[in-house]
Amino acid sequence: MALVQRLHSIRLNTLPIRFLSEQAKLREAWNPNPSFDPKVMTHFLDDQNHDLHARMREFLSTDKFFVPEYDIPLADEREIALQRLKQLCDNKFISVHFFSTNPTAVFAAHENASIVDGAMATKMTVQFNLFGGTVLKLGTGRHKEILDGIDSLTNIGCFGLSELGYGNNAVEMETTATYDAETDEFVINTPSVKGQKYWITNGAIHANYMVVFAQLYTGGVNNGIHGVLVRIRDDEGNTMPGLTIHDMGIKMGLNGIDNAKISFDNVRVPRENLLNKESEVHEGGEYTTKISGNNRARFLKVADQLLSGRICIASMSQGASKACMAIALRYSATRLTAGPTGKSDFPILGYQLQQHASYLSWLKPTSTTLH
Repeated sequence: MALVQRLHSIRLNTLPIRFLSEQAKLREAWNPNPSFDPKVMTHFLDDQNHDLHARMREFLSTDKFFVPEYDIPLADEREIALQRLKQLCDNKFISVHFFSTNPTAVFAAHENASIVDGAMATKMTVQFNLFGGTVLKLGTGRHKEILDGIDSLTNIGCFGLSELGYGNNAVEMETTATYDAETDEFVINTPSVKGQKYWITNGAIHANYMVVFAQLYTGGVNNGIHGVLVRIRDDEGNTMPGLTIHDMGIKMGLNGIDNAKISFDNVRVPRENLLNKESEVHEGGEYTTKISGNNRARFLKVADQLLSGRICIASMSQGASKACMAIALRYSATRLTAGPTGKSDFPILGYQLQQHASYLSWLKPTSTTLH
């Protein structure tokens, strides 16, 4: 609560008004009459979801929660990332149901979020794309309660795919989900160190659920990789029995993300926790599936949300590139140096070398994204 109050008390501008005014005049003097209509250019670059883009830009530039904070404790940095994401959720800028109604709105939200906080945007993509999108696409009516809590962050989730020994070969992962016919439950196990779920975003602190991808066994037969919902923390934030969660600590950047390595020791979950839209284990242990082909084909189906995840990452990269370009141009238009008169009255953006460096740095990533 104290952290939230502090964020509310932050002033949006830390420079004196007169300095901000001087910078604005310098920027205006650089190109007071551009050869194109900025609104038309914005419309072109936004491409779709114009109203969402405009509302998010306005919100992110005026809400005090999104003023940068530097040199703060790790716990505060993580809490700020979560609270910022909650602000976006409360204001309806992102929803797991966008995947059903307007998928491109998900990507627009990621693009704008990444401009102000990459850690928050990463938590967003795990909560709404990887975790939420998987429950939405692979779950059925029996998972509605979990799904309903995603938009409000009542149910914060993580995506348990990558393992220490199988980062780029997930189809060979070690984690198992073995059906126990006597109790009508799945028993989740991590067989070895290499089978730990690794670099799991939201896992160290905030998540209370995980979609655990595991080799599904029924009657001694391996049916391939399937997703199973596992409760990893209770309502008080305590780790559930049988789970070991290690906080992966401080990283080189994006420390608002709480990454974890997670292992399971005979963790039991109800049979109904299997995400069963495509495959089902019936009471007693009979396995049925709608997916034709071998176990690899089943894996590609259940891990399908990784594909939209790639677009989310590209959208975040585009947002960050736009921010870098804006910062570079604004600085270049206001950083004065010696000009033809010999006085420090000439913006460095007037130099051809600086123009080429600035424009090309924007054109490369943007042209790649647009095509």
